[in-house]
Amino acid sequence: GAYGAGAAQDSDIAAFRFYSYRDPRLTETLEDFDRAVDWLLQSKHERRAVEEAVLGVIGALDKTRSPAGAAKHVFFETLHGRNDEHRRRFREQVLATTLDDLQRVAATYLHGHEASVAVVSNAAELKRRGDLGLQMHRL
Repeated sequence: GAYGAGAAQDSDIAAFRFYSYRDPRLTETLEDFDRAVDWLLQSKHERRAVEEAVLGVIGALDKTRSPAGAAKHVFFETLHGRNDEHRRRFREQVLATTLDDLQRVAATYLHGHEASVAVVSNAAELKRRGDLGLQMHRL
């Protein structure tokens, strides 16, 4: 029912995120995201699936960028002091990623106290949803 939902990684900002947009089942979607992490940690996974995921990340690294996207990318590369050697090492590490690596990172950053949750909405919609257990900040 959401206008869009999924999961993505962004190497520029060193983030992995689950997202949904205009989600009519917000609470359930947040639970789905938690279950997705549990699925990664607790289920058997074929090597081929990991290889496809790795190729997806490499494809994202190699994608053609719009002028605005290229400027944003260069900004973050410069901001974080990333040079050609850093990019080469990162690419090698991505290519060497294993299921154990994915599970270790998911357990560390996507499960428990390291994970962050944010919902951007209007006050009326959040009130209708009830307590999500999140601290509210007005923007």
